[in-house]
This record gives sequence, C-alpha cells and structure tokens, in this order.
Amino acid sequence: MEEFNEELAVKRVVEIILNSYENSKNLINLNVSKKERNDIVTDVDLFMENSIISELSKYYPTHSFNAEESGETIKENGGDFYEWVIDPIDGTINFAAGLPDFGIVVALQKNGETILGVNVFPKLGEVYTAIKGKGAYCNGERLHVSNNKNLNDSVIFVYLGAKHNEEDTHKTIKLIEDLNPKVRGIRIVGSSACVSSWVASGKIDAIINLKSTQSLGSTAGRLFITEAGGTVTNALGKVRQKKDTMVCSNGNIQDELIKLIANSLQNTKK
Repeated sequence: MEEFNEELAVKRVVEIILNSYENSKNLINLNVSKKERNDIVTDVDLFMENSIISELSKYYPTHSFNAEESGETIKENGGDFYEWVIDPIDGTINFAAGLPDFGIVVALQKNGETILGVNVFPKLGEVYTAIKGKGAYCNGERLHVSNNKNLNDSVIFVYLGAKHNEEDTHKTIKLIEDLNPKVRGIRIVGSSACVSSWVASGKIDAIINLKSTQSLGSTAGRLFITEAGGTVTNALGKVRQKKDTMVCSNGNIQDELIKLIANSLQNTKK
C-alpha cells in the first residue's frame, strides 16, 4: 500500500474544493430546504459534498467519511482508521443570504486525531491549511494567534445559531450579558470555519460555543488554532470530546474565560 503523503493530500484537497466550488456555479437555481429547527441546506451544499467525497474516494478508496449532509460512511480496512470530515458549506445561512462569511471545510482524522485540515473561503479569497506538527497557513503565510493578554482588550465570537434550542439560547444570551462589559467586543458570524480560522490568524482572540455538538465546521479550524499556538478545550476547560461544548482562544485569556463561563452558567441556574 502506498504510504500516505500529508502534503500531497492537502494539495489534492485544495484543488478538489476549488474545482467543486467552480463547478457548483453551473447549478441553475439555489434551492433551499429546511433542516433542524430553522437551519437550511441548499443544492450547493449537496453538490459540493457529493463532489468532494467522490473525488477523495478516487485517491483514498479505503478511507471513511463523516459529512454534514450524508453522515458517516465507515470503511474498515484492518489498519489505521482514516476518516475525512467534510462540511461542504459551513455558514449556509450566510451563503444563501449572499454574505461572504462562509467556508468549505475538509479535514482528515487518523484514529480519531485530526492530522490535516483545509478551509477555503471563496468570497474572501483565503485558503487555510494545516498539517499536525507543521504549522498552519493562510495563502502560504504562517499563522500565529494574537498576543493579547487582557480580556477587556479582546474581541470574542459567541455561537448562537439556528440549531440552538431554548435552553442553549438562554445560556448563551446570559453569557453575552455577563461577558459584554468585560471585553472590547462580542460578535456573532454564523460560521465556525470562519471564526476558528480567525482565532488562528490572530484577527480575533476567542470563540465560545455552549451548545454540545460535533462542530464539523470547526474541525480543521481547531487544528489551525493549536498549530498557531492557541488553546482548544470544552467549556469546563477540559479536553474536548467528539461531541462537546467548545472554547478556543489565543491561550492567554483561556483560564479567565473558563472562570467567567462557569460563573455565568451557575447564575443561569438560579
């Protein structure tokens, strides 16, 4: 069996994503369908996912897939377990509304650990890539998290989206109320691919998601953050599990964020 080449895999993934997105422009109409709660899926999501899986399967026929729209397809080959994680349009609501803040996410996990990732943002002209242990890059330039050490100088992104139920929404709004006086600014974008990439590049300082989820859209981004010197945990400050809450930061403000989140959640229960 041919030895797996990570650099070649990243190059192939970038080419597949760019070609698939370009080909998606041939779709005549942007059909929109409802998903969980108020979330949506478009024909572009479906086309992109099918195209990416089809092309990757040609190069890696023994690899499994975990994709946003089609779920998991497991292939057992008796050796190391490789699984491609795909979110064909992360930020579909933004995409359908004509906003530029959406991305295509492809990451590869080996025995459950993310070893490489690619985020492509077509409207922003940015391609983020990372290989575990070899750094993270945007358009070929090495990424570093911000050096900010003060929470009150920080810009924080908080997840609040269509998939949040009433309890998740209540906890998140309470956190925003508690966090707002203590930071420079709070933002909500609606694409975990975007915000995780922005933490890695030092544009923002942290992101918080109080909803327990797989968060396929941030799979590559979480690798970017750690490769750029940042920290990724769950909301308790522990190692994040496959389905969990998420707090990512430059590392300098992580402990303070975790304490603030704990206090906010405790007050929410009262």
